[in-house]
Amino acid sequence: MSIQIVKITESPRLFKRYRVELSNGQKIDFGQDGEHAFIDHKDLNRRKSYMRRHLGNNTEYDLITNLIPSPSLMSFFLLWSSDNLDENIKTLNKLLKDTYG
Repeated sequence: MSIQIVKITESPRLFKRYRVELSNGQKIDFGQDGEHAFIDHKDLNRRKSYMRRHLGNNTEYDLITNLIPSPSLMSFFLLWSSDNLDENIKTLNKLLKDTYG
């Protein structure tokens, strides 16, 4: 079954920034509300530190590299992969389509 991001909104959950709704009905809240990510500050050194820190965690590494829909995957690709949220959504949707059909 193909999995795609069909909607992104502000999260209703306390301390979370965004919510994505996937084509399978799953809702994922991610990003720390009130904090800045690469899409905001565009600081390459902070981006590098974020990626090193999160890819250094075995659980997050598995979620991200295996494209398992999760807050870790959404934050990594949507908030930190480039400074353009719309392009990040397109990129992740392509990867999810290639992975899940």
